[in-house]
Amino acid sequence: MSDTPTPAPPLAPAPTSLRPLILVLGACGFASTFTMRIIDPLIPTLAGEFSRSIPQIVMMVTAFSLSYALGQPFLGPLADAIGKVRTILICLLALALFSTVAALSGSYEVMFTVRAVTGIAAGGIIPIAMAAIGDRAPIQERQVALGRFLVLMIIGQMSGSACSGLIATHAGWRAAFLSAAVIATLAAILVAVVLKPRRNVTRKALSLAGALANYRIVFANPRTKLLYGLVVIEGILLFGIPAYVAAILFERSGVGPAQAGLVIAGMGFGCLVYGLLTRILVERLGPTLMTRTGGVICALGLALFAFDWPWWSAIPIFAAQGFGFFLLHGTFQAQATELAPSARGSAMALFACSFFLGQATGPLVMGFTMHLLGTGTAILLFAIAIAVFGYVTPRIMPVARSRT
Repeated sequence: MSDTPTPAPPLAPAPTSLRPLILVLGACGFASTFTMRIIDPLIPTLAGEFSRSIPQIVMMVTAFSLSYALGQPFLGPLADAIGKVRTILICLLALALFSTVAALSGSYEVMFTVRAVTGIAAGGIIPIAMAAIGDRAPIQERQVALGRFLVLMIIGQMSGSACSGLIATHAGWRAAFLSAAVIATLAAILVAVVLKPRRNVTRKALSLAGALANYRIVFANPRTKLLYGLVVIEGILLFGIPAYVAAILFERSGVGPAQAGLVIAGMGFGCLVYGLLTRILVERLGPTLMTRTGGVICALGLALFAFDWPWWSAIPIFAAQGFGFFLLHGTFQAQATELAPSARGSAMALFACSFFLGQATGPLVMGFTMHLLGTGTAILLFAIAIAVFGYVTPRIMPVARSRT
């Protein structure tokens, strides 16, 4: 036996060393989701402001999500080439600028265009932040680290929905967009002061050939196409309804943007519960049971919303739906970080692209179905589809149980 000692394996980053990273990236996610969901409670308000129909204002939501999706194939390679921290900082500054322009918009056409461009900037934050966590967190801690990141991101989603309605009620809708600009600016300052790009990392120069090479690496994994396809379907089924919530509640109960914002924020509260319980859920349920349970909870929540209850009852309904959503989506996210470790920024960008293509398509599919079948029947149909989706997904794409 040799006397030469066996080299110790490199130590994985301790969870405590990840805290500053998760807190700062969580603030970035907060800024992105605050801006993303800010318009949902304002749809009837903006319809009156610009003398447009509800479907026309909903198209702003679709434009934002579509731009978010279509920007991903370019943002992923950019992050791999210049660094994820630098990419996030640039996108935060752009987010602050475009939110300010949105607050000053004087016409529907300007507002529509600005929201579409804002989607591109927002798209360079959360997917790249998750890829950065994937770079720095060991696999056994990654889903928990992502869950903690999501807690702060989801608080931003809740705040964007709840605060935009409240701010619009008391200070006007323009003030809501100015608040989003301030939050994005503060997050950019945090990134510039606290986070530094990783040292001794070899980066390829940004080029079309390099981007295509990264995408070839991503799609060399046979699970890639299946995972991305499932995420498109998930986005359609789960995000067809939020854009119509304010209009549905106004038609049923005559409530304004403040109450609608609280209802939509309920979904964020359910996501927050998931974020706080991530480790327990991953350890005790595992991916298969998480996915199926999530589908059932989402389906029940959406089915209940198909009926005309008092407006405030929609808050716990959407909270349940938010919790179920992340039971589904959290497993997908963790798998996406492992599709191509050497091109993780590109892999996560395409993952986000797929998800937001679903989100962009969802309101269109929901709107068409409501027009064809009526609101209640359309919502029930989506609920059934979500339950089936949650059940069959583990059969289509089985995942080995992992413990963190």
